[in-house]
Amino acid sequence: MNKKILIADDDRLLVRLIRTALSREGFEIRYAYDGATTLKLIKEFCPDVIVLDVMMPVLDGYKICQMLNENSQYSPVPKIIIATSRKEDIDKRISEIIGADSFINKPYKPSELILKINELMK
Repeated sequence: MNKKILIADDDRLLVRLIRTALSREGFEIRYAYDGATTLKLIKEFCPDVIVLDVMMPVLDGYKICQMLNENSQYSPVPKIIIATSRKEDIDKRISEIIGADSFINKPYKPSELILKINELMK
């Protein structure tokens, strides 16, 4: 059975690039460009891993991560990778505090993301 990955990012070009790379690796992919759609897909698709952009319309990635970890309706909580172009140390620390499993700085190569996903799914 293919592992299911949800990509939540408002950068459509990045989503297309990552979606293509992950599909080649055999992952089943869904994607969302805003926070509301992300929450809807989490319930419908039940992903194993979510790649969450911090800065998205409607709900940001931090808020979504926090909601997933605090609300039992999202149990079991998928593995969460926070992705951001923000380079401050505080962003990585916030990700840890709200329960993200991993953190990746943008821009990143698809191979870096694939490595992180595979590490989380071991």
